[in-house]
Amino acid sequence: MVLSGVGAVAGDRQSSMAPIVVDRAESATLPELMAKLSGERLVFVGETHTAYGDHLLQLDVLREMAAQPGKLAVGVEWIQARFQPVIDDYLAGRIDESAFLRNTEYFDRWRFDYRLYRPIIEFARAGNIPIVALNASRELTDAVKDVGIGGLTGELAEEAPDDYDFDNTDYENQLKQMFAMHPAASEDEEGFDRFLQVQLTWDEKMAERVAEYLDAGDDHRMLVLAGKGHVSGRNGIPKRVTRRTGIRGVTIATFNPSARLFNTADYMILANDESLPPAGLMRVFLDETEEGVFIRDFSPDSPAEKAGVKKNDRIARIDGQPIRYFVDVKLQMLDKRPGDEIEVEMVRESLIMGDQSVVTRFKLGGEQSRHHAG
Repeated sequence: MVLSGVGAVAGDRQSSMAPIVVDRAESATLPELMAKLSGERLVFVGETHTAYGDHLLQLDVLREMAAQPGKLAVGVEWIQARFQPVIDDYLAGRIDESAFLRNTEYFDRWRFDYRLYRPIIEFARAGNIPIVALNASRELTDAVKDVGIGGLTGELAEEAPDDYDFDNTDYENQLKQMFAMHPAASEDEEGFDRFLQVQLTWDEKMAERVAEYLDAGDDHRMLVLAGKGHVSGRNGIPKRVTRRTGIRGVTIATFNPSARLFNTADYMILANDESLPPAGLMRVFLDETEEGVFIRDFSPDSPAEKAGVKKNDRIARIDGQPIRYFVDVKLQMLDKRPGDEIEVEMVRESLIMGDQSVVTRFKLGGEQSRHHAG
């Protein structure tokens, strides 16, 4: 169910207790809403990065927009703009998925469960829909944190957004609330000022990238997928795109009754909570070197260790698929569930016998931890 026009009700009080009234006569299904928005060139769908339901909503909106006329692209926060050539190569079939994830440094720079984003990327790839990397690089935001926007030089100064708007007091007040929630927050005005500059760099860079695509043709349309903090209340990316292009766009997000911040949009979606299926885990810790992927250690009750896998073993294959990089392990384990049986071929060094090939089979465990490689 879609709640239309409720943003101000939730936003004014910024409280989990703010009452929301659903008028059934004014509400719509998502397909009905998307039909109403068929003339929009710009649609934002906010996400909580770990919320599977938010990504399902994003995929549903993408499907609806893909069926409408115009040159649609998907703008994503998840990949930094400097890696746009890598995305283009993957979508064009010039590199495989492993190279795409490795060369965008996905598991180092974004880290959230790739299963949340893969269906969106694959839908775009299958439909020849461009994906535009929106985010500022970590190198840029780290430099802003260290020296401020005014201290940037060389390539980082060139990478920085072409324009900053410091005059949005609602945006600044919202960030002050965020800053106050951080354990290291203090009354240090310089600390908040740098925090503000970093946030502005993210939002202005993403807005700049969106504007560049929209300005390239009157028939260009974009679906922007980014965190709710960058979309809610329109103060992050949306108003900064409008400043550059004159295009207002429409914001959509799921409604979370317990959220204190970022619970406003033009259209709020009521949907059931969804969870990713539990991941099957070897419960191992991995190291990647020039020679390959090695077992560094085991977590408690590791099924791999029980099956005879040892520290310093190099993983050669999983279920017959060659393993060269850490990303290869992640991809091979992506659809595995607790209880699934896998076959792992390892190379084990021996001072006497030389390198030995060892093959073992075992059932995967569960209880995923963010520290587990797979």
